[in-house]
Amino acid sequence: MKKSTADQYKTYLYGIVLLLLAWQLFAVMINEETMVFPGPLQTFRYAFALLGKSYTYRCLGATFSKMLCGYLISLAAALILGTVSGNSVFFERLFSPFITTLRAVPTASLIYFFIVLTGFKKAPMMMVILICFPILYEGIAGGIRNVPLSILNACRLDGAGFIRRNLRIRLPLALPYIAVAMASSFSLCFKIEIMAEVITGSANAGLGSVIAASRSADPTNMIPIFAYSLIAVAIMLMIDFIGSTIRSKINVN
Repeated sequence: MKKSTADQYKTYLYGIVLLLLAWQLFAVMINEETMVFPGPLQTFRYAFALLGKSYTYRCLGATFSKMLCGYLISLAAALILGTVSGNSVFFERLFSPFITTLRAVPTASLIYFFIVLTGFKKAPMMMVILICFPILYEGIAGGIRNVPLSILNACRLDGAGFIRRNLRIRLPLALPYIAVAMASSFSLCFKIEIMAEVITGSANAGLGSVIAASRSADPTNMIPIFAYSLIAVAIMLMIDFIGSTIRSKINVN
């Protein structure tokens, strides 16, 4: 098993190297290092300079705090409604149109709606809540529905009530499904938070706000935008890697 895990890590690193090579190839083909498509060397140099500034970490902290707040609210709502839906076909069908609508509505429409409804500062957090909720809800509800019927019958014979049956039996057994949904939605909500901050601009402190500010300060220089984006991508890759590791351990155990 260790050898298999090591092989997976190597493949992951090979993928990153391939991505960097493709990046450099596109930069050479476009042959415009600042205005359109800066190469990895210029971007990495600028990104390392940014990592030496406390302002960068304040922006990251602001983005993560707002994202995490929205994510936890979304997770709490998904746990409640997903558990109810996983136990009842009636509620599953009742909630289905709402979940489908949330998945289908364009993200750009939602951000402008929340700008009008809640203001520029709260709009990114609201975006995180609504975009992540369907993923978490379906992961929790689907995991609960996939618990074997024989286990549920044994619980009923044992006299376990609804709360005890779900907290001690169904939710723990649904953990692999929930872990997949959490890992997938967490990296997505980080991207959504940054995108919403870019649109709302200086009204929100965060990584997306400095990307928008860099673009406004000098539209001909894309290196700062690529550098800030590189930092965000590196964080998302780490989140994705940690999530994949957790999912594999849960599935094995």
